[in-house]
Amino acid sequence: MTDKLHLMWQEKSLGILCGIVIIALLIATLWPFNFFPPNRVSWLPEANGIRLGGDGLVVSKALLRGGSTDSRKACSLEILLRPASTESVHTILSFYVPNNSGQFLVRQWTDGLLVSHDSVDAQNKVKTAKFDVDHAFQEGKLLLLTMTSGPNGTVVYTNGSQTQFFPRFRISQSDLAGQIIMGTSAVDYEPWSGEVRGLAIYSKELTPAEVLRHYRNWTDVRGLGPPDLDGTIARYAFTEGAGRDIHNAVASGPDLEIPKRFGVPHKALLKSPVKEFEANWDYVNDLMRNIAGFVPLGFTVCAYWARTRSRRQAILYAILAGGILSFVIEVLQAYIPQRNSGITDIITNTLGAALGAVLARPNMVRTILGSVRHQQKWE
Repeated sequence: MTDKLHLMWQEKSLGILCGIVIIALLIATLWPFNFFPPNRVSWLPEANGIRLGGDGLVVSKALLRGGSTDSRKACSLEILLRPASTESVHTILSFYVPNNSGQFLVRQWTDGLLVSHDSVDAQNKVKTAKFDVDHAFQEGKLLLLTMTSGPNGTVVYTNGSQTQFFPRFRISQSDLAGQIIMGTSAVDYEPWSGEVRGLAIYSKELTPAEVLRHYRNWTDVRGLGPPDLDGTIARYAFTEGAGRDIHNAVASGPDLEIPKRFGVPHKALLKSPVKEFEANWDYVNDLMRNIAGFVPLGFTVCAYWARTRSRRQAILYAILAGGILSFVIEVLQAYIPQRNSGITDIITNTLGAALGAVLARPNMVRTILGSVRHQQKWE
């Protein structure tokens, strides 16, 4: 009778431990459990423009049609903004097309500007070109960022003055095409906070005189932006002041929309390991954490089944439990903006469960449960 009670207590204890481990993993991997967070975008009461409050997003209703793919053809980009902070990495603006998620990105890297674009060659290999401008942003300071590109390279202006020239970096008109996404990356959670007061795209290389004149027009107290539309592909002056639509001054171009809910527009569901791979220590540390995090699950599940099954079957059940739980978590993470969904995590989590199962020796389990029971009696 005593042995039977002891076995029942052991079974109950292992079941409780399994439940605790599973709940702990769900909390650690799915927090903050907010699948539909509000879109934190508001209109500025004192000027034309919008404020993005961290989890804020603006997208174009339709695709902005691209022009020539020839990088020798000129184009320009203007954005009038005020960053709320100079910490971490944030994506201010991106142009998304399905076959090239990194087509063109404007990012804030602490107080620096980072601009990059990806190109896909005939072998479907992605090549990335980028440049950065140190100390381009100041917290709380209004900035007109202008990039003009032509056959000789790209010039960056801040507040109407030339800041830096990049002869090897060229922007084609097709780079500034696709879906316009403002406030985060199209595929990753990189929210930017601050104010946006103007955005314009041109099919020409603005002259220094035009850049300076546009700066004066954009920062005019009336905030109407440049009055002429010569060579303009799209221009958003943010004069609406209310509602969810931001109108394009160019009739043929798409309007922008402020969605009700915030989300990463094109986040991948179960991203492939090849696309997730990064050659850095952060990536390695993430792999190690994913393996270690599922070791307790494999240990407890194997110990639970080892009472009534062979050791080989118990290990198999533990590995299956780890793989199935990890798969469910990764699918759910695809719908939580702050989380990523990838196959790499499923592989590493399953490895962690397998390692935990192998470590679950019967003597070790009995010792742990005996210590717990002794402690309960002592208390």
